[in-house]
Amino acid sequence: MIVNVLDLREAPYRWKSVLAVVESAAKNNAAENADVVETEMGVEIDYAEREDLNVREAILWAEQLQGKVTLYLYDKDGACKDTSTS
Repeated sequence: MIVNVLDLREAPYRWKSVLAVVESAAKNNAAENADVVETEMGVEIDYAEREDLNVREAILWAEQLQGKVTLYLYDKDGACKDTSTS
């Protein structure tokens, strides 16, 4: 179940082909002003990704996953740039 969506695309109107990443929403508990997500017993998605989905397909895919997830949308090309070393 999606509890949050972060659209990190640099080209926000390109919807035909994106990279969709999901992580457990509990990972965001430490963020400032975050709503706290209680972890549940059972399957929890730690991390998963799919390429070449349109935005609708990305939302449908993330919504059917077990547990509470945050969906991140990235541009298809160069989506996961490592900004931690900048």
